[in-house]
Amino acid sequence: MMKTEDLIYTMMTTNTGAHMCDSGGQGGRHWERNGTKTLEDFRNEAEAVLNISKYQDGFEAYPRISLFHHLVKTLSQDELCREFNDLPCDDWNGSYYGVSSEGDAWLTDHGFCEINSFNSYNYDSALSQVIQGTWGEFDGEPYVLLQVHQGCDVRGGYTDAKLFKIDDDFSFSSERCSFMLGEKESLDFYGIDMTNYEGNYVDGEELNRLCALKGEGEVIGSIF
Repeated sequence: MMKTEDLIYTMMTTNTGAHMCDSGGQGGRHWERNGTKTLEDFRNEAEAVLNISKYQDGFEAYPRISLFHHLVKTLSQDELCREFNDLPCDDWNGSYYGVSSEGDAWLTDHGFCEINSFNSYNYDSALSQVIQGTWGEFDGEPYVLLQVHQGCDVRGGYTDAKLFKIDDDFSFSSERCSFMLGEKESLDFYGIDMTNYEGNYVDGEELNRLCALKGEGEVIGSIF
């Protein structure tokens, strides 16, 4: 039975190959970039990085959240998850993304209730890699059938779906992270929306003032 952290690491280093729906590759597919990393490498990478750059008379700031840390902090496995994740996945003939016909039957037999499907590419997301999946419930508790995009083109190169219990529904959905820009001032991100440390949404003038405290470059932050 694989620990949750180990399973996430395995998904993020899985070789999903190259095919018609995963064209490009000049920048390297994610499985190629991640393939040389150890679990310790993922543990040691920054939870979040804010890229600040000059733009006209002000600044732009873009957060990037480590997918590894994001998943480890918000997901876990219970016995249902472990049983499903131990099933072989020899086809994707199930009714959910990345699920085999056998896995589909298992979900039905165990009372999985589908809520909706998602792909993080389709909305503003700060995650370092695209994820795709299906929200669902067992007995009213939140779960997700999750795939990690390991390719280059977002149309292809996904892992088999694995089942996780969602420990922190709000944090999993909102992609929260924070960066200290001054001794007592910070930018907090909820997805791509920004607030200052007092919880007020940041306008252009406030953003420029806060970013000027650090100047251009990268600021290391944390998930909260």
